[in-house]
Amino acid sequence: MKKIILLFLIISLSCNSSHKDDLNTNSITTSRIKLFEETEDQIKKFREDSQKYWDKNDSENALKYSDSIKQLIIKSYISSYEFKTMRNIKYKTKNRNKPLFLQVTASWCAPCKFEISSLNKIAEKYSDKVDFVLLFWDNQKELKTFANSYNENIHLVPSERKEKEPTTINISGFKHITGYPTNYLISKDNQIINYSTGAAAPMTYVDETGTKHSISKDQANKENFNRLESEIKELLKKSETKK
Repeated sequence: MKKIILLFLIISLSCNSSHKDDLNTNSITTSRIKLFEETEDQIKKFREDSQKYWDKNDSENALKYSDSIKQLIIKSYISSYEFKTMRNIKYKTKNRNKPLFLQVTASWCAPCKFEISSLNKIAEKYSDKVDFVLLFWDNQKELKTFANSYNENIHLVPSERKEKEPTTINISGFKHITGYPTNYLISKDNQIINYSTGAAAPMTYVDETGTKHSISKDQANKENFNRLESEIKELLKKSETKK
């Protein structure tokens, strides 16, 4: 399983906002808030260091930086953003009644596309307890061609403009630079309580010993559903303890 998870990370593409005053602080104090938008420079540094190991075919050390990025992001707070969905709904991250599952994705990302069926099932099951919002690299015209693939309980947010880097999006000030698919699990007071990257997809590969392995569609779907449900359950549990 560790090898499969490692592979999922590899096939998942490694493909500044000014809203500080609008942060929904509730009972937290400004002096101890770490803002997500302030992590960008350090994330870039981690990615540059990680790439040096990938260039040496040293996946073990390269992936250590993925853990560093995750630890940097977790427990940070997002600012207040307003996302315009495909249905012209203005979704605001401030003063939400439910925790938020926020995914950053792209139409050309194969693992992202394969994960849709599992994500739809999760949204159908948990939409009464969690908000589901997807931020797309694709613009509105592009997203319109495949928007019907998603469950109606999922808010689909297209990019207003494309960034130079294909692994980067910037929608309404929310800037993401770590590839697709990436999940941000966010409590009602806007704290990121978990962060994950990658998704399973059917494939055949050869490991370092020369042994051939295959991942079927059913196996990949099961892995995606179980992982997503585990993340949602953790989000609900931690959101409850923060009351």
